[in-house]
Amino acid sequence: MNKKQRIFYLDFIRVIAILLVIFIHVSTIDTTKHIGTTDWQIIKMLNYFAHISVPIFFMISGTLILNSPKALSLKYTWQKRIPRVVIPFVIWSIILPTVISLTSNLLSTNDVWGRLKFILNKPTIPVFWFMYPLIGVYILSPIIKTFVDNASLKMLFYVTSVWLVTCSLLPSVNVMMGKDMKHVFQLSPVSNFLLIGGFTGYFILGYLLSQMDFRNISSFALLTLFIGIGTFGNFFSESVPKTFDTNNSYYVTSLFIPIMSIAAFILLQKWGSSIRSRGVINFFESLAPLVFGIYLLHYLVIFFIEPWFFKNTNLRGIPATFLRYIVVVFITIVTIRVVSFIPGINYLLIGHTRSKNRRFPIGIVYFCTLVFLSFCRL
Repeated sequence: MNKKQRIFYLDFIRVIAILLVIFIHVSTIDTTKHIGTTDWQIIKMLNYFAHISVPIFFMISGTLILNSPKALSLKYTWQKRIPRVVIPFVIWSIILPTVISLTSNLLSTNDVWGRLKFILNKPTIPVFWFMYPLIGVYILSPIIKTFVDNASLKMLFYVTSVWLVTCSLLPSVNVMMGKDMKHVFQLSPVSNFLLIGGFTGYFILGYLLSQMDFRNISSFALLTLFIGIGTFGNFFSESVPKTFDTNNSYYVTSLFIPIMSIAAFILLQKWGSSIRSRGVINFFESLAPLVFGIYLLHYLVIFFIEPWFFKNTNLRGIPATFLRYIVVVFITIVTIRVVSFIPGINYLLIGHTRSKNRRFPIGIVYFCTLVFLSFCRL
């Protein structure tokens, strides 16, 4: 697979992943209402399937970073790679609680500072938890790169197998044990294999999958595996609530999520590599650089859109969920796309800069203005 194809299939997977992340956060409130109804069952199932998005992001990072010679450079890591995620993260960590407090008429300097001063311990906004393991694996990436460059496929299989058994299999088995057998399969905290929340396993796994050829694996088999494991995992999470882990939220500590994620990553890789339409390729390639900004902004859009919908529309159930989802996706993408054309601001807010020969999207701004005005008149 040549470089261009590899770049595109990763862009394709990255865009799909961020759309799934947004769906998780839009549909979360619907998983707590009308419990037991058909709509609730469907939304909860789709929400569970969408949880492959976080592991996939780490696998994409592993594929890109660990295949890059620049990953060995401490200078590049600390001067280029880490600032591009840390700077926007810190800025949005200030913007979001400030805007939310302003909207709630609860703004105070002490409140914002009270959240910000503990940013090393916990995020100012809950959905930003993802940044902590991400920054962690970025910091460790030169070390991991040194390892994978000198490791055989057999060694990479060994490492990911140890990770899968200790961080996923044993915790999954442990929560199924009865009261008398509780903690039988729980490793001592001083001897477990957790590292950066266990997400480094996905990071290395992404690199491992990039070294393998999956052309002979049936897409139907992968899709069947994904749906089958996801369906059972969703049922299991209902039956055994202890599947949830306070640090990993079962992205790592449930065996079902890693299996689903591996199947989905390979499947999306095959689908992305088979796309030949120039229009589709251009669409995904234009959105891929905006994914980080979309992630940072989408929660704020949900914060404003969700109450409005519940107050002003009569839609309920699945139609209401997907209508909110479409509106949130549209507003978030358009906003970040406009921001991406503003020199300086684009780097500070989304960690991305555009080439100088790209024109500012006046047409998009005009269109968005009309949509916004129409939306306000509803």
